[in-house]
Amino acid sequence: MKYLKMSQFVPMKGEAWMYYECEDDMTVNRVVTHLPMTGETTLTPDPVIKVLFRPEMMLPSTQADFEKHWKIGEAKGSA
Repeated sequence: MKYLKMSQFVPMKGEAWMYYECEDDMTVNRVVTHLPMTGETTLTPDPVIKVLFRPEMMLPSTQADFEKHWKIGEAKGSA
């Protein structure tokens, strides 16, 4: 498994961080979107997008980081 992340500015909400859990061939399994400024977390257990566009533009992440945000979303009932 590989874990990647990227951010995107969302007006009135700050940075949205998207964490991706991927197979070694870069097929996307799950996605977590977390907005630290508002505390919003959205889980996508079966994403429509299965292949990342330009993964070289993303930052490396870790399984621990992904799981931390996934558990936050589960606790809030975002699944």
